[in-house]
Amino acid sequence: MGRSGKSLFVASLLGLLVSGALLIVVLGYFAVVIYSALRTGTPIVGVLLDLAFPYLAIVGVLVVVTTVTAVGSVLGLLRRASIPRSARLQSVLERAERRHPIVEAFGLSGLVAPPEPSAEERAEEALAALKRRYVAGEIDEETFERKLDRLVSNDSLDDARAAHEPEATLEH
Repeated sequence: MGRSGKSLFVASLLGLLVSGALLIVVLGYFAVVIYSALRTGTPIVGVLLDLAFPYLAIVGVLVVVTTVTAVGSVLGLLRRASIPRSARLQSVLERAERRHPIVEAFGLSGLVAPPEPSAEERAEEALAALKRRYVAGEIDEETFERKLDRLVSNDSLDDARAAHEPEATLEH
C-alpha cells in the first residue's frame, strides 16, 4: 500500500472515530431530552418536533459520513489483510465484477490474484514439462535435446536482457 493509500486509510479511520463519536453524542442528547420530557409529563410530540428541525439534518449528515468512513476503513483493512491468493477465487470475483460494475470499483479480483511466476520459475516449469514429455515417450531424444538447447539459449538471452536493462534505463 502506497503512502497515499496509507494516509487515506488513516483519514477514514479518524473520520469514522470522530463521526461515530459525534453521532453517539447527538443520539444521547436526543435520548436525554426525550427521557426528561417523559419524566416531566411534557407531550413527546412537541419535544420531537422541536428536536427534528435543527438536529435531523445533523443526524443525517453524521450517518452518511459514518457510513462512508466505515466502508473506507473496512476496505482499507481488507487491502492490508492477508488474503489467500487463488486463481479460482480470482475468476469468481472477475465474474462478479463483470456482472455488477459497482463491485469492479473495489478491485477485489486483483487482490486475490496469484503472483506472476518469475522468469526462473517459468524456466523451471518449462524444463520439468519437457522432461515429463521425454520420460512419457511423447518426444524422442533428438527433439528433447533440441528443445533443451532452445530453452537454455532462451534463458541465457533473458539473462543478457536483464543485465542490460538497468544500464539502458540509466542511460535514458
